[in-house]
Amino acid sequence: MSDHPRTITLPAVQLPVLETDVLVAGAGTAGCIAAIAAARQGASVILVEKTPVPGGTYTNGGIGANSFYAMSTDPSAAKRVVGGLPYELSQRLMEQTGATGYYPTPNDPHHSPYRFVADHEIYKGVISQMLLEAGVTVLLQTICFAVLTEDRNISAALIANKDGCSAIAAKQYIDASGDGDLARFAGLEQIDMWQDYHTVSGGSTGLVFGMAGVDIDRMVKENPQGAVKLSSAELDVPGMCAEQYAFTTMKDPERYQAISALEMRPFTSMSSIHKGEMTYINNSKGVDCDATKALDYSTAELKMRVKIMQFANALKTTVPGFEESYINWAAIQLGVRASKITICDHMISLDEITSATRFEDEIGLFGFEDLMNYKHPECEIKDPGFYGFPYRMLLPKGCDNLLMAGRCVTTDIKAHMSTRNVPGCQVMGQGAGVAAALCAKKDCTTRELSYPVLRDALLAQGVILE
Repeated sequence: MSDHPRTITLPAVQLPVLETDVLVAGAGTAGCIAAIAAARQGASVILVEKTPVPGGTYTNGGIGANSFYAMSTDPSAAKRVVGGLPYELSQRLMEQTGATGYYPTPNDPHHSPYRFVADHEIYKGVISQMLLEAGVTVLLQTICFAVLTEDRNISAALIANKDGCSAIAAKQYIDASGDGDLARFAGLEQIDMWQDYHTVSGGSTGLVFGMAGVDIDRMVKENPQGAVKLSSAELDVPGMCAEQYAFTTMKDPERYQAISALEMRPFTSMSSIHKGEMTYINNSKGVDCDATKALDYSTAELKMRVKIMQFANALKTTVPGFEESYINWAAIQLGVRASKITICDHMISLDEITSATRFEDEIGLFGFEDLMNYKHPECEIKDPGFYGFPYRMLLPKGCDNLLMAGRCVTTDIKAHMSTRNVPGCQVMGQGAGVAAALCAKKDCTTRELSYPVLRDALLAQGVILE
C-alpha cells in the first residue's frame, strides 16, 4: 500500500444521528464495565464494538486474572482491593459454573495470592446478560472511523455497520478501544508503545488458543524438565478444575527442537479449567506490529493463525501427553498488549506503583505487577501491596468530554505491565463510566466534576477505595 495513495472526493451526505448521554468505544475489558457503570448511574449509553462478541481479553483471550487482591505471599492475610462491577462479574461467572473462583497461589512468582480463571464461552453469556439488564444499547460489528470536534470537545463520532454510516452525538465519550482510537481521531497527543514491548516481554501481540484430548498427568510425568505445575485447586464446580502450568524448552532444547524452531518464547503459560483440556495456551511470542495500521494488524493476524497451527502440531509431535490432542478453540482476534498511549493529565509511573502511592482523587485500587519476578525485582509493590488509580489518569490532554479507560493510558513500559491487566482495566472502566454519567447529568466537563460527588457514586457502586 502506498504511503501517498490517490484520493477521491465524496459528495456531501446527510448522516442519521443517534443521540445519547454516553458513547463507549470498545466493548472489551474496560468498555463493558464502563457502559454498565454509566447505565446504572442513570445515563443513556451506546456501546460500539468491532467484533461479534463483547468482553475483550476474557472472551478473546481467556487469560486468568491474578489481581483482585493486594500482592502478598500469604493468601490468608491478603486484602481484596478490587470490588464493584469487576467483582460482581466474577461472582456471576461463578454462579453460572463458568469460573474457577479465587484459588490460593502462595508460590506465585508475582506474589499474587489468588488466581481467578473464567470460561470464555460462559463469560460471553454473562457479560451480555449484564449489558442487557443495564439497558445499554450495544452495536456489535460496528467500527468508529472518525470524530468531529469543536473547541475542546468531541461533538460526534462517525460509525459504520450493516446500516451504513451514521453519527453518534453524545454528551460524554469514553475511549475503551485499547488503541486510543477516539483520541487519535480527535488529534490528541499520543506515543507509540509497541516498539518497546520486546524489552519486557515476548512481543506486543499474541494469540491464545486451547487444545482438547491432552493427557495432562502424562505431560507432567514424562516432561520433568519441561512441564511444571505452578498451581492447582480442588473446586466444587461440576466439570471444572483449576490447574496452571509452565512449559519451557530452555532446560532441554534438543528434545523440544520442533518448538524452538518456531521462534516461540521458551516459556509458555498453560491453564486447564476442564479435564483433559489445556484450555488456555499463551506463549505470548507474537508478531510485533502497529495495531493502529490496518495492513500491519491484518498481516499479524494471519501470521499468528499460522503460528498457533504450527505450535499445536509441534506439541503433538514433541510433547508426551499431546499425541491425541487437537485445537478446540482460538481467540477470535489478535491479542494486543500495547499500541498507542494517549497522554493524560497524570501518567502513572513505575515508582508510584512500587511505592504503593495513594492519590487524593482515586477511582479505584490495584495490586499487581506482571514483571514482579526474579528478572525484575525492582517492580515489587511495597507494603501494603497495592496502589491507587487517580481520576486524572483517565483525562486526555486537550479534550474536556472524553475519558480514557484500559491499556492506552500508561507511558512507562514497566508500569504499563501492571495497569494493562484485566481487573485494572475494569477498575478504570467503572471509574470512567460513573464519571461520564455524572458529567452528562450535571452538564459539566470532565475536569469540572466534583471529586467528592464522584467518590460517593463509586462507593455506592461497590468500588473499594480504602
